[in-house]
Order: sequence, then structure tokens, then C-alpha cells
Amino acid sequence: MKTVLIQILTLLILVSCQSKKSQWYLIKNYDQVSKYKPFGYTSGYINQNADTIIPLDKYVRCFTDTVKYYAIVYDKKQGLIGIDLNETKLFNAVWNGEGSEVKESEGMILIVENKKYGFANNKGEIIIEPKYKCAESFKNGKAKVSNNCLESDDEYLKWKMNTWTFIDKNGNEIK
Repeated sequence: MKTVLIQILTLLILVSCQSKKSQWYLIKNYDQVSKYKPFGYTSGYINQNADTIIPLDKYVRCFTDTVKYYAIVYDKKQGLIGIDLNETKLFNAVWNGEGSEVKESEGMILIVENKKYGFANNKGEIIIEPKYKCAESFKNGKAKVSNNCLESDDEYLKWKMNTWTFIDKNGNEIK
């Protein structure tokens, strides 16, 4: 009985000493004017203990509300990027045309490199290398991609084209 109690206490101590996966939480300060014009407010990140992780106004804008693996931020030099918990750039994110990033859809986020599109997963890992001239976010387990397209002048449609190829979340073409 005493041995079992000691084992349980040891297990409880070990479990309580293990560090929890860090998460960041977006903070916005509407009372502090951003040094980046024309943005009016400052933004940054704190952790679960309310410690500052990314100070207000370090980036032009922070977009991701709750960060487990990566955050989307706008950096004055690098543009709209995904960063990991060490602030290492993971990928270039895509603007949605309305002043924000294209959101993650079905665990995948649209990314861009040298005007080619690909996808990263919900951990920020690039799964489908940027190789398509145009692409749309995942819907119902597949994404529309093409290398034969033009940008549209229509404010509601990003691409002009007639032939799309569908791919799955591993980049395999769906027939």
C-alpha cells in the first residue's frame, strides 16, 4: 500500500512538473497609436501567464487570435508571413483582398512563394510546395489549383480560368 502511494505521488509530481505546450494570445491596444501608418492600433502576443511574448508594435499587425504552432503577422520587411513560436519565418501567407490573411481551411492554409501557391498544414509545416500559378483554399477535402490562369478584374473572383485541377491534402490530383 505504501509503495503504491509513493508511486502515485511520484507520478503526480512528474506530471505537474512537465511544461505545458506554450500558447500565445493576441492582444490589441486601441489606446496606443501604432508607429506604422496608417494602422491605428498596436498588437502583440502574451502567453497563458500574461507574460509578453511579442511586444506591442513589434510587427505592423498580428492577425492570429490564439497561437499553438504558428501565427500570421505582417512584418514591414518580409510582408505577410507565418512564424513559429521561436519567431522563425515558416512561409509567406496570402492576403484575402480585404486587408486580412486568407484563413486556414480544413487544417490547411494557402501560402505563396515567388508568385506560386501551395499549402501548409495547421502546424505551419509546408505540405504542398508552392508550384501553382493559382489556387483556392480547401473545401470538402480538396483544393482547386491551376497553372493556366489569369488574375481577375472582378472584385469577387480572384482568378479567370476554365480548367481547374483538384488536389487532396497531400497534393495528389483527384480525378
